[in-house]
Amino acid sequence: MATMSSPAPARPRRSQAERSAATREALLEATIACLVEDGYANLTTSRVAERAGVSRGAHLHHFQTRSALVAAAMERLARLRSEELLAAADALPEGPERVARGLDLLWEGYASPRFQAALALWGQGRTDPELREHLVAVERMLDRQTLAFAERLFPGAAGLPDFARRVEMAVATIRGLALLDTLHPGAGRNRRQWPFCRVELERLFA
Repeated sequence: MATMSSPAPARPRRSQAERSAATREALLEATIACLVEDGYANLTTSRVAERAGVSRGAHLHHFQTRSALVAAAMERLARLRSEELLAAADALPEGPERVARGLDLLWEGYASPRFQAALALWGQGRTDPELREHLVAVERMLDRQTLAFAERLFPGAAGLPDFARRVEMAVATIRGLALLDTLHPGAGRNRRQWPFCRVELERLFA
């Protein structure tokens, strides 16, 4: 005679705070996806809400304006980037290869569709005071993260009195090179030029 299986235990109901956090997370993920795929000009709050699977009212409960939503998404993206880079930095080998590999990590963070989406936002912020105010705070956080990351990447140079300036120069070079993808997406010009630039940048941290 077959035995009847016991019913699966009921999943505990999520609290209001947990449901609210999940909704916010879904909105931010949807915003990042829309920015990368469609750009800021085509991003609407209704489109984000639809992609996140939530009502427009739920969206407005968390973010009153599109600028606030986008800024929060960029802040979340910056935090994710920092976590990913720090984990990758801890896996780098010690020795002479570390500087070049560390620069490659910095480079990969900018040679990506995420950076192109962020770049479009920064351009929009030039003429949008509300968006610019939000993005300035995100930019300052990114600068602090990048410096902390560079100290982890290049411990041999971190004690130099002008270390922060060297990091600024490296990041400015990488950002400038990544801009080549804006008008020539998929052409690979920046990736072809990166090995030469990396050799020059290694002198800053070797």
